[in-house]
Amino acid sequence: MSVRFRIRTSQGQEISFASHEMFAEFVRSGDLSPDDVVYDAETREWSSALTHPVVLEISSEDEEQSAEVAEDQEAGAATTIDIGLELAPALDQLSVEEEAAAFVKKMEAERASDRDFDEEPEIQGFRMEQGSSGLVGGFAEEPEEAPRPPPRRKEPAREVPRRAEPRVEEPRREAPTRKEAKAKPRKRRKSGAGRKYVPFLIVATVVVAAGVYFGPELFTSTTSEGTEVGGDSGALPPAPPPLIPDTEGALRERAQERFLTATRALLRDLPPIPDVWLAGSYLAAPSDFPQVRDVWNQYLTVIRQVRAGDNERYRAGYQRALDDARVEGSPRTLRLAGAVSAFQGRVAPRAAHYDRVEALAMAALRGHDTLVEAEGTIAYEPATSTPISGDPVIEAVGRNPDAQALLDQVLDMILGQLDAPDGPGQTANVGEWIWDGLLDAVTS
Repeated sequence: MSVRFRIRTSQGQEISFASHEMFAEFVRSGDLSPDDVVYDAETREWSSALTHPVVLEISSEDEEQSAEVAEDQEAGAATTIDIGLELAPALDQLSVEEEAAAFVKKMEAERASDRDFDEEPEIQGFRMEQGSSGLVGGFAEEPEEAPRPPPRRKEPAREVPRRAEPRVEEPRREAPTRKEAKAKPRKRRKSGAGRKYVPFLIVATVVVAAGVYFGPELFTSTTSEGTEVGGDSGALPPAPPPLIPDTEGALRERAQERFLTATRALLRDLPPIPDVWLAGSYLAAPSDFPQVRDVWNQYLTVIRQVRAGDNERYRAGYQRALDDARVEGSPRTLRLAGAVSAFQGRVAPRAAHYDRVEALAMAALRGHDTLVEAEGTIAYEPATSTPISGDPVIEAVGRNPDAQALLDQVLDMILGQLDAPDGPGQTANVGEWIWDGLLDAVTS
């Protein structure tokens, strides 16, 4: 049996339907997702479930049927099912008039049959007078000169031209004749045989009607979802075309794009470094600016998470690239393993950049904790002129030589990371510097 419709879900699963009715039942069940893609063998095209003409037609028919059912319920209409069966009337329930007419007809047929024989017939021990309309009681004596003929097999009464029958009075039921008594059991046996086959006739008619109504699908094995299990499903519909070429260069380029996009999303929520960091007011009283330490601690946490998840993000990006290229089976497994191994082999540039970011964050945190311990020994002295240099303006001074030496040590540690050849240079450039350095490390 050929497949008419095929559904491909967003998870890559495929479900096929042999007929329009089976597909309609699946749509009405509500299992069809808007993200699914539907293929119609008649049009040989894939289309979204939201815009597929057959899906829209089924939905429209369901709405019209729902409206009609609602109208019928309001009007109190009752629905009945007629399978076209009529029970045959009982054959053994005859009226008194019908029994009398049958008896007279039988007697006339026997009289007509008796005229064809020279001798008087004998029927089961009774002798009928030639030309009479009654019976002679008693058993007839057989003649001595002739042997008794073998019992004659009773033949069905011959049909005679129907004559105008006189009005027959209802026979008295007290003493029915022996002929009438023998005729009635034969009628009951005939009607009883007819009733015996009536249930079989009803069952056979119902089976035939069900086969006509439901079609061949009634005898076809299906799964719980209504998809066809056995039989020849015919040619499979063509798969959707690949989004990228099935080449190693195209796959790695797409995987790299996915990796960088996922990494950028992790760095996007990092807040900017507070402007007060390294200003004289901060250096003299760092405990008044706890947000400085919180920001640098967030940078350190995020950069370590990004570093630890490098391989998983690239693996996920390469798998999606394989999906875009429609690569399946064993080639998919081999290509994925080779691509992840190559990415791990290029870890040195990324590791060096992660080290620089962590070193700057660690210097800022250690400097903050040291200044908090020395708070009170450093004085804040605002500058009297606008600085020309981009370096932090030292607006703080130690109250004694030891305090000044400690302040100089903290500033040298932090400025050494900022002004390094691969450093950000200025505080405002830290966020952009982290992303640009990682981009260069991945694409180089």
